[in-house]
Amino acid sequence: MKKIREKAYRSTIQYFLAPLVPLVIIGGYFYPYLGYLALAMMITMIVLTFFWGRWYCGWLCAMGAFHERVTARISLGREMPELFKKTWFRWLFFVALMGLMTSRLVMSGGDPAKVGAVFVMMWTVATTIAILFGLYFKPRSWCNFCPMASMQGVLAPKTNLLQVSADCKECGLCKKVCPIQTYPGAYKEQGAVPSLECMRCENCVVNCPKKALSLPMHRK
Repeated sequence: MKKIREKAYRSTIQYFLAPLVPLVIIGGYFYPYLGYLALAMMITMIVLTFFWGRWYCGWLCAMGAFHERVTARISLGREMPELFKKTWFRWLFFVALMGLMTSRLVMSGGDPAKVGAVFVMMWTVATTIAILFGLYFKPRSWCNFCPMASMQGVLAPKTNLLQVSADCKECGLCKKVCPIQTYPGAYKEQGAVPSLECMRCENCVVNCPKKALSLPMHRK
């Protein structure tokens, strides 16, 4: 299979971020305050969303980086079922995981160590689910219904959307190189890909033979 081209430095950034996942999960078992790293990343994600849309997912998400750089090495890489992109399925996971997190935070009684342990637990649960899906389907299957991704889609529905120009020939290459199996060509008529369907990794942008795809934040 032809190697997927990537934006400069993206893979380097991900190799630095990927180790944070085992650090928080394993290290957090012994030192629960590491859970605050996960909280810090959640806050960073929310802030950046208002400026750059779902860009955080494609570039700075430690879990996403882990799946692209580690899980991908042993994944079967099968095509993901359309179920993963269904609205009800996404919000089912959102309600379930946010409900779990909220209940555990309440039970922590505000104790700093216990609060940290809650975020360690949440990362452990999410990573376990993500790996199970990622081993059989594409490595970043989880990212289609990740609660944080759903939140970004709601917070910034029209921010920094992937643009699809009339030059698009709908060849399908963009779908093949997309980590979450989105097909930008299908949105040619609309002119832009919905926020929730794109994590702005720009794999499709650099691989499009017609240069028909672009992000506003990177236009010259």
